[in-house]
Amino acid sequence: MFKIYTKHTAEVGETVFQHFLFTVRISKHMIISSFLLMLHGITGGLYKMPEKFDICATSDKLLEAKNDRLSKKEKFKEL
Repeated sequence: MFKIYTKHTAEVGETVFQHFLFTVRISKHMIISSFLLMLHGITGGLYKMPEKFDICATSDKLLEAKNDRLSKKEKFKEL
């Protein structure tokens, strides 16, 4: 199993620790965003979503992460 995992991290051009930090950053943003979105829904829109965690910002953050992944994969292929 570890061999498969290290193969994956190599394919995305990261060490295991770098990949762990990447997943923690993305997960943290999504957990906070999800909680705030539920709070917004529960309060019937009385609670205004902070721009940093609204749907557009979260989508942008995920797209940025995807583009970062793709550029790292390209660099890995060149090696």
